[in-house]
Amino acid sequence: MHDDSFCNWLVTAIRETTAVTVSPPPFLIWCDGNREWLDLLHKACAHANIELWAPPSLAEAPHELLVRDRFCREQRRPRVIWFPVGKHDLTWFKVFELQAARVWDRRLIDALRDYGVHIPRDQEREMAPLLPAHCREWFDQPKKTWKELTYGQAKGTLVDNQRMLEVLAGEAGEFERLKQEDRFKVFVRRATEDFGFPDPTASDEETWRVQSTARLLATEAASECPQCPPAEGPHIVPPGLARTSALDLLRNWQRDVHLMPSFERLVPKADNLLSLRHWAASLSAAPRSHASRAVEETLFRQWADRLDRIEEVSPLVRELDKQLEVFQDRVRHFWEQHAQQKAGWTALVQLARAARTLNAEDKIEERLTSATQAVEWYAGRGWRLDEVNETLFAEVAGFPSSLERVRARLRRGLCQALDRIGRTFSERYDKAVDKLSSLPTAGELLLKQLEASREPTALLYLDGLRLELGHRLVELLNAKEQVQRATLQVAVAPVPSITPLGMAFALPMPRSQLRVALASDPKRFEVVDVGHPGDLAVREQRKGWLTSKFEVKDFLDVHAILDGGEGFKKPGKGRRIVVVLGQEFDQAGHDGQLAFTGADDHLQRYAQAVRRLREAGYCRILIATDHGFFHWQPEKEELEGDLPTGEVLWSSRRAFVGRSLKHKSAVRAPVAGSDLEALLTRSFNAFKTYGGLGFFHGGVSLQELVIPVITVTYPAKAAKVPVVLKPVGIIGSMAPRVQVEEGMGQLSLLENGKVVARPVVVKIKEKASGKVVFRQEGGVTIEPGGAPVIVQLGLVDDPPQLASGTPLIVEVLDADNEEILDSSEVPLKVDIDDWA
Repeated sequence: MHDDSFCNWLVTAIRETTAVTVSPPPFLIWCDGNREWLDLLHKACAHANIELWAPPSLAEAPHELLVRDRFCREQRRPRVIWFPVGKHDLTWFKVFELQAARVWDRRLIDALRDYGVHIPRDQEREMAPLLPAHCREWFDQPKKTWKELTYGQAKGTLVDNQRMLEVLAGEAGEFERLKQEDRFKVFVRRATEDFGFPDPTASDEETWRVQSTARLLATEAASECPQCPPAEGPHIVPPGLARTSALDLLRNWQRDVHLMPSFERLVPKADNLLSLRHWAASLSAAPRSHASRAVEETLFRQWADRLDRIEEVSPLVRELDKQLEVFQDRVRHFWEQHAQQKAGWTALVQLARAARTLNAEDKIEERLTSATQAVEWYAGRGWRLDEVNETLFAEVAGFPSSLERVRARLRRGLCQALDRIGRTFSERYDKAVDKLSSLPTAGELLLKQLEASREPTALLYLDGLRLELGHRLVELLNAKEQVQRATLQVAVAPVPSITPLGMAFALPMPRSQLRVALASDPKRFEVVDVGHPGDLAVREQRKGWLTSKFEVKDFLDVHAILDGGEGFKKPGKGRRIVVVLGQEFDQAGHDGQLAFTGADDHLQRYAQAVRRLREAGYCRILIATDHGFFHWQPEKEELEGDLPTGEVLWSSRRAFVGRSLKHKSAVRAPVAGSDLEALLTRSFNAFKTYGGLGFFHGGVSLQELVIPVITVTYPAKAAKVPVVLKPVGIIGSMAPRVQVEEGMGQLSLLENGKVVARPVVVKIKEKASGKVVFRQEGGVTIEPGGAPVIVQLGLVDDPPQLASGTPLIVEVLDADNEEILDSSEVPLKVDIDDWA
């Protein structure tokens, strides 16, 4: 032992306390809350020839009461008494604290500083976990060995925490690589003493990985549920520095994009060594641990069974609402956020959110005393029931079969609630004097915007954009932006709410200028502007009106915008306004697809079209629609048996138009801009139906009449946030993950609000052929100043057959125009063949 070694320094410190001649002989209480001193004390006390009361290992630590009993029975002599707790955590031995010559409560890192080792404060967090192993290696070495110890030096000398994670979760062959680097012994010591893992020398690498993963799972469960820990004694790392290090390693493993596949592979194997499934099933409340797949599956199955047993809609809704936060907590973690095979919590969250909305609006119809109040409620929050409608009725791939009956009951409850609200609105509307005339039309709102500013503007008319879809489009356009880009106002559709009338009333003009009549062909309406010739119920005539009034030269559809066709021109002199039409909602609705597929894909396309218009130089985009809609499959009793009588000039499933019309229950309303009257069915009833289609408009419901007008504005000189790839390393799985993040650079100097978010997609190609091997489903949006985003990719259909070692290119592209933003060459580390 060198005279200036840390061992000698520690021996001296112990002797200074215990070598004093007093009566009774002195003793030293050694409090080791982080459990980092035990091995060093054994060596130091042996050198000092001082009696040490301490177990051979942490696992054999005696209860404090037993130490107290032994202390009372044995003769006093100079000794060191070790406890695996901090000074303030002493219990049974606390009464002897004042008798001790000294109570040692210093951390190892502080003792090393006293010894003379320079450990920078800003490196303390990284250095602390490395020091116990470092001290055991250099305990007898001279002080010069410790000179200028840094975290970087420690990483080069020892196996740091990141390397421990790589050995646990990385490629096969890590044991052999450690041996070649002459670090295997240090790794063994750190694994067993600093992390509480099994001895790596006692098994092969794969077995050790599974066993170590089992200890992480059991330790997390015990740590997060201390009042009722699992009966996994040998697999649980005791409290202290080793447990802290082990749990930090577990958290980092679940966050490491490159090591996530190994976590998903090893955890089920580790679960088979444990009884956590039975432990989770016995708990009265969900544990705060989230790493075990078996626990997640057990808890999910319990909840699915519990909810399935609630057959009545009202108590089911209340229970789902009550448990929403519980389900949301499970969704935030690995098995729902990053795993290839989800546990199912996302579906439960969707159902619980639907239930919360239903619960919040329970019996709302009793509080809607007028048609105006009903519209205010619907415009403010009632539209969310239509969002629930899509959530519950759209066919979602992978929806858990165990929740099908729960979803069916919620569907029934939603339909009942919507019908009650629809009937109430019909009653209030029938009695309303003003028939909602206080609300502006879409055209009146557009006119106000166009008169306020002459900046380059795109008028985007989306057929059938009901209010709920408008709100969702606004959320998409504002997502991850520095400032709010899109705002929504409420307008009223004309009666009956059909395209020939709705599109005319969405032209930028006051409604007082429009006159509505029935053409000589009684199956068609005609609409005229009193100051302009032409029938505005006809699309070509509307184009002529816009050209005459606003000098519009370009009329396009959404396909042309997304395809970047020749007709899509940038604004300039004489080209201030472009008009774009999107008909996807109306077409998919009448085809019967919208109710099953949902609207997400169409909304994403419209958001992309808005971004394309912005890139072309249209810094203001105004979005309007003609009417709303609802999905419904009428029961026989919901079909009006008797049709309206009188001078019937026009009819549809939801409305009859004419003069002197009569019907026992229909709602009577004037046809907008005319002397005609309409009779409309109440709630979601229909006069007639055909084709089995559940897409309705034309009548008098909140969904049909209350429509959105959206204003989207961008800076005249906006710049998209630059995006870069984080280092990828290798592609080692059939479902690789990469990370992308913003790379602001000089753009960080731009004025707030000038940098806009950028949607991106990631592809991985074979370098030699350029063929896509992996691609991302959907896209992600990168926000200015945001955190890195994990992107999940999957193998393409009919992939090329590639051998391990094949060079690949990872590309991150702008989702709107496929501009390559960053790329990186990486090796493939798995074989892709016919069995992939």
